[in-house]
Amino acid sequence: MSIDVPHYRIMGKLGTGADSTIYQAKALKTGVIYAIKHVKVTTPESHKTIELMKDEHQCGSLMDHPALRKTFELRLVKRRLTLKAAMLFMEYVEGKSLAEIATSLSVLQALYLFEKAADALAEMHKIGFVHADLKPGNILVMDDRNIKLIDFGQSCKINQVKPRIQGTIDYMAPEQGAKERLDARTDVFGLGATFHKVLTGKPIATKMNQNLDVHSLGRLGVRKSDNEQPSLEELPPVISKLIVDCCQHDPAKRPKDMHDFVSRCRMARLTLAKAVETEEAKAAKSSQTDPT
Repeated sequence: MSIDVPHYRIMGKLGTGADSTIYQAKALKTGVIYAIKHVKVTTPESHKTIELMKDEHQCGSLMDHPALRKTFELRLVKRRLTLKAAMLFMEYVEGKSLAEIATSLSVLQALYLFEKAADALAEMHKIGFVHADLKPGNILVMDDRNIKLIDFGQSCKINQVKPRIQGTIDYMAPEQGAKERLDARTDVFGLGATFHKVLTGKPIATKMNQNLDVHSLGRLGVRKSDNEQPSLEELPPVISKLIVDCCQHDPAKRPKDMHDFVSRCRMARLTLAKAVETEEAKAAKSSQTDPT
């Protein structure tokens, strides 16, 4: 089932959420392609989803950075003063999420992408917003290896205390779960937790996910090994140290902002690249001296 949007041609469905559907649409007058998030009011939860769309538009409409998805318009559809639906017109992004490509990335490639994500978040923080829902599915990677941060539905102004707990438990900073003030270090935690997931395939232990009963309905059918925490020992020390520092319970012990995170990423990339060069030089020298 599609939707009818005046002056737009619906080209297909891009995805679905709990209460929303995202369509690809072309503006008939300009030919520009958009992504339209559509929510039809059917339950009380639909109103909450529309409130998140309002937050997303408040943030996304202010974005003017190539790695931050921009939103253009929020239309509320009413009949006889009753809200029936909402449509959020967003920048169309063609790419794959980090969740989809994680297993194909080398550590150096992942560092490069996370450095770009941190640059984008630094701009978002400069504008005055915290993303507050960083995870592999919300970082898109294009064919040219540029990235785009999406989904600002959980975003809020820096130094704000959100009235209710929002986020994704495996990436949620402790201050989100405690309904405390959020700032740039909240996103530092989320980015570090996302980095951990991409490199190890499993979530890092957080205050939220460790408080869940592993035998709860949400964990039924999950193998015991999936409840075990992966070791960081297999990662280069400079990477494991960065992840551990980002995911400190106390915000004061994390990198202070995204500029700090970027500096750590660049240092790690230089360190690892030099190590690779050293190993290649050793291998070349060994092959030259091998009598066989």
